[in-house]
Amino acid sequence: MGAVVTAFPTPVAEAAVRSAAAADSVKRDTLPDIASLFDTLPPVAADRADTAAVADSVATGRDTLPAVLGERKRRGSTLSERVTFKQRDSLVYDVRSGNLNMYGNGRVEYTDLKVEAEHIKLNLDEKNVAAWGYVDTLSEKYVRPKFSQSDTDYELDSVRYNIDTKKALIWGGYTREGEGIISGGLVKKMPDDVLHMKGGRYTTCDAECPHFYLQMTKGTVEPKKKVVFGPAYMVVEDVPIYLLGVPFGFFPQQGARHSGFIIPSVGEEVVKGFFLRDGGFYFVFNDYVDLKLTGGIYTLGSWQAGAASSYRRRYKFNGNFQFDFAKDIFGEKGSADYVNQQNMQIRWTHQQDPKFRPNSTFSASVNYSTSKYNRYNATNMNDYLSSQTSSSIAYSKNWVGKPFSFSMNASHSQNMRDSSMSLTLPTFVFNVTRINPFKRKNVMGKERWYEKIAFTFQTNFSNSVSNFKQDEFMKRDMFERMRFGFQHQLPVNASFNVLKYLNVTPGFNYTERWYFRKIYQDWNPETERVENTDTTHGFYRVYNYAASLSANTRLYGMYELGRKGKIKLRHVMTPSVSFSYAPNFGKERYGYYRTIQSDKHGGTTTYSPFANEMYGVPGNGESMSLGFSIGNTLEMKVPSARDTSGFRKIKILEAFNISSGYNFLADSLKLSVFSVTARTTLFKGVSLNINASFDPYMVDETGRRINRYVAAHGKGLARLTSFNTGFSYGFSSKARRTTGGSSGPAASNNPDNSTLSDVNAAMNDPNRNGGFFNQTENQYAAAMRRAQLLATQYYDFNIPWSFSFNYSFSFSRPGNRITRSQTVSFNGSVNLTEKWAVEFGAGYDFEMKKLTPGTVLIRRDMHCFQATLSWVPIGFRQSWTFSLRAKSALLSDFIKYKKSNSFIDNYYTY
Repeated sequence: MGAVVTAFPTPVAEAAVRSAAAADSVKRDTLPDIASLFDTLPPVAADRADTAAVADSVATGRDTLPAVLGERKRRGSTLSERVTFKQRDSLVYDVRSGNLNMYGNGRVEYTDLKVEAEHIKLNLDEKNVAAWGYVDTLSEKYVRPKFSQSDTDYELDSVRYNIDTKKALIWGGYTREGEGIISGGLVKKMPDDVLHMKGGRYTTCDAECPHFYLQMTKGTVEPKKKVVFGPAYMVVEDVPIYLLGVPFGFFPQQGARHSGFIIPSVGEEVVKGFFLRDGGFYFVFNDYVDLKLTGGIYTLGSWQAGAASSYRRRYKFNGNFQFDFAKDIFGEKGSADYVNQQNMQIRWTHQQDPKFRPNSTFSASVNYSTSKYNRYNATNMNDYLSSQTSSSIAYSKNWVGKPFSFSMNASHSQNMRDSSMSLTLPTFVFNVTRINPFKRKNVMGKERWYEKIAFTFQTNFSNSVSNFKQDEFMKRDMFERMRFGFQHQLPVNASFNVLKYLNVTPGFNYTERWYFRKIYQDWNPETERVENTDTTHGFYRVYNYAASLSANTRLYGMYELGRKGKIKLRHVMTPSVSFSYAPNFGKERYGYYRTIQSDKHGGTTTYSPFANEMYGVPGNGESMSLGFSIGNTLEMKVPSARDTSGFRKIKILEAFNISSGYNFLADSLKLSVFSVTARTTLFKGVSLNINASFDPYMVDETGRRINRYVAAHGKGLARLTSFNTGFSYGFSSKARRTTGGSSGPAASNNPDNSTLSDVNAAMNDPNRNGGFFNQTENQYAAAMRRAQLLATQYYDFNIPWSFSFNYSFSFSRPGNRITRSQTVSFNGSVNLTEKWAVEFGAGYDFEMKKLTPGTVLIRRDMHCFQATLSWVPIGFRQSWTFSLRAKSALLSDFIKYKKSNSFIDNYYTY
């Protein structure tokens, strides 16, 4: 058994036991002579007295008996703490030199110092510790000693350490600093744990023989802070590449935020030239606020600058602010495509902790930019494809124990294609929640009918302007087009239960608007058109009221099928009907409408001076309408041994709803269009949604609706005017088991990653992008977005294969013209081996009978590198991208190679 000996800091006796079986298996000629190095540093001053006593012990096999220590007086300084050491094999003490040799898994501990090695030499007089490993005779590999201090671990070939000065000489050291691995060379360790190296290596590859490393001639390591090195060059697969040398450099290692320079990225764009961008300086002012200043220059004249700041107060609020400015110059001066513009963008987000001021909240999400900023300065496809931006700043407050609440909002929206904007500055809303004015404070007995009467109240103020151009922002024309006003709403209603199963709700609604101008119109005989003639300012009340009555109930149907009725069906039907009435507020006594001449033949038209105001104007004419709808759900229960209840529930129809209406006072086309919605689950993970509309009236040759029922002409009950449906699904094989998990985002080949399905859905939507082939720019952007997004996303090689698809169909026939859209898109991935993977994606437009732009990606996992080839073989813009970069985030921007067709370059050079 091994011996454990404790050496106390006070003068102690020393004993030694030498094992007959102690044999040094280390090939000593492969390492420096550690014993000879003890004379290279001046020893700690101490006088050794003669040996007073020695106690013998017997060593048998690999066991070492505890030493009986004698006493030996010393002069000079002593250790402040005890030194504990142990070994598996033998303990040998040299009386003359004072060296204590431990063989076989030796271990020495002193305060925060710990040394583990096959052979350790300890001298308490000089306070030196030396250690080296051995060569395993089976694997013929050198087993390194382990050295740790101040929460930093080292593996090394050999080491000499002075306990008193805390200095060390290390040969062939190996340690980790963040993602980096530092190894090799001669290292001098200082008392503050700073390492001075000569001939070391720096890499992020954890292979026994690194596939690449940075060969440093000299360097300094400050643990958990930084690595600074002098002249260095890259070595790939043991081949030095001197062209990739650098005169000096550093790698930050701090986990916490700290101020420092931001290294710019280097690249080339055909239209702007070579560039250095996104470089600058990062400031950390305190734990709450930071600031990042960046800039970039292009060889063809363009430049950019930006500032970004983050702020955070724990348990209170946090946010980010960003401002970017760009001077965009490209193209030949004097040519049609020459561009010389100034563009900018502002982004601000602010969030408040829910626990901070729980009765009031403040939030902001601002995203404003000039219309051409993303087009000329986008560095990713998400920004480049963005056609709409919006902003919102909101504040809300409620009063505890009171039925009052208040909110304020300012918003902005912008169309990047035509530079049109809309602003709301601001909107105020004051709410009074539901109040039962006739409810007794002390309820006794049954609730009376009038106690169910309740009302709410809401006041709105809004000031907005819409559809103005970006160059009109904050100018007189913008302010003249602003609309503002107040609106007050007072709904009163009650709910009664009639005949036990029928819910009846009568209601009355009063609305009043406050406006501050009237815009008059008249016929101009000179221009022969109606024009605005005068605008008067003042205070104008515009009110209206209406009454309503609604009723609904729920019907249940139960059916039993199969033998002994084991299969059960439940059908739930929810019919509802509503009636509303509003008087004619177009009468002259209200003053809401005027009748004027509309053409040179004396024709007339009716308009409202308040038609363009914020909250509109009451309807012109009496209104009395009936609305009706039927909702349905259908479920089935089947026997199941897996369920504890003995049955498994299956939803056949999650929803099947039909709704329409009837206007009693309309002169024609009284019956409204029928809307039908249905939703069901085909199988796990796949839901089918259907939306359709049916018009009960026919149309004439021009496609205009006429007052003739379709059913009266023997053409069915109604005419289908629109139909939309679609579904998507993804599946994959089971991932291989790994030793660790990942909490990051889903990989690009994982069906749970919604990026591709969102992109495909957006690109396939004909209402947003005109379909695949109607807009060639969008077609190209979709292909390039797939290529470049996938080329930069993380790929999970543990998923052997995956596949997903998206299908959509739409039909529209409002008149006689029919439009259809039917597309299917798919993407998948296959891991050919553990290192090779192929991804693919494409689609087909059934109406155009063409393949939609597809992408093929080939990936190679190279342990510490990942290579990606992205190829768009067909479509409006064929392209390819090849990239090779280090996996480590620390070196991914330094060790990389990329060759591609920039999507902006292709757009302008096609």
